[in-house]
Amino acid sequence: MIYFENASHGNEGFNTHVMSWTFCISFSNFLDRDFFFDFEIPCSTPPAFASLDPFKDRFKILMESERSLVTDLVIIPNRRVFEIDREVEDKRSLQLLYHHFASTAAMQNAFGNTMMWDYFGNGRIPLIREELQEFELIDFTHSKLTNPSFFYFLPRKEKDELLRSIQIRYLDSVEKLAAKIVRDLGRYNSVHIRLGDFLNVYESDEYRINIERYRKYVRRHFTDLDVPILVGTDGLDSKEIFDEIFDGYKLIYIDELIFSDYFDDFRSLEFTDFNVLTILNQLICTESTNFIGTYRSTFTGIIHRLRQERHHDARFYFFADDRIARSLNENFEIVPDGKGFFEWNKFTVFTETGHNQMGWMREWDFDQTSIDF
Repeated sequence: MIYFENASHGNEGFNTHVMSWTFCISFSNFLDRDFFFDFEIPCSTPPAFASLDPFKDRFKILMESERSLVTDLVIIPNRRVFEIDREVEDKRSLQLLYHHFASTAAMQNAFGNTMMWDYFGNGRIPLIREELQEFELIDFTHSKLTNPSFFYFLPRKEKDELLRSIQIRYLDSVEKLAAKIVRDLGRYNSVHIRLGDFLNVYESDEYRINIERYRKYVRRHFTDLDVPILVGTDGLDSKEIFDEIFDGYKLIYIDELIFSDYFDDFRSLEFTDFNVLTILNQLICTESTNFIGTYRSTFTGIIHRLRQERHHDARFYFFADDRIARSLNENFEIVPDGKGFFEWNKFTVFTETGHNQMGWMREWDFDQTSIDF
């Protein structure tokens, strides 16, 4: 049996819940065990603009709706159970996912004394499947976050199968509404720009929004000004920032599009809270020709994951905040500055603050996280 705590006891946003839930399923599949998933609580958190006078009437359904659980919306086969005895002697207690990686005895025997093992682990603690199977209970508390792509050191075929087993599929009615909107849109590009706490909390950590640099970055990657840009953001009350960054482009704000042209469809869904609006934003961005996201945002991370799962698209573009700018060449392309077998070995800008940063602040290219063995 596995006991697994939702990250931060569920006291974070929907995307964190999606990451915790799907990781837990992957760990269950890896060990071929049932699991108990604790601290699943409603996680709909409407953006600040939804309570402001210009927006609160239009978006009041987000504030008044029943709040959904991640398992109401994410449909993946799993082995969850709802009863567990944690008071057993034969127990392995673990914490902090991002300080660990999982592998097998065969992989350890083959690579345990090689640079390959060190490059993958990057100082993390290995968890060997055969050793874990000796315990009646794997008790994972204070789990925090890590992407499955970063966690499992397995032969490519086995890892691909494991990642496929947790491909994100949302409630069918939500998927169908997103597909309808995508069909109606035709060709488009998309962006996710996180404002909110990125404007007033994380600026000192180099996540500052540099409007001039953002504008140049967009011009480099979205060369056709006739292609509309679909915008997912928590900053509908800060459109003046977008007007400066995207001067000359046609912008369509996804939330406004849904609440104007597709509101009857939206309000007919089983759930109509902010979680569902989040999913629709992400599914629409997933289907765009090109996408630029915000580094350190789990919202962007889920979009990058969906684009890989559904379209094998591992092009990761991040708006050029002060941190990302340090890795860009004159053509605004992210340039590797390190060496190693795996993607996180190649970019110090994404790894310099340690395992926490590496584990969840961005998704990784699936193909560059495993080996042929």
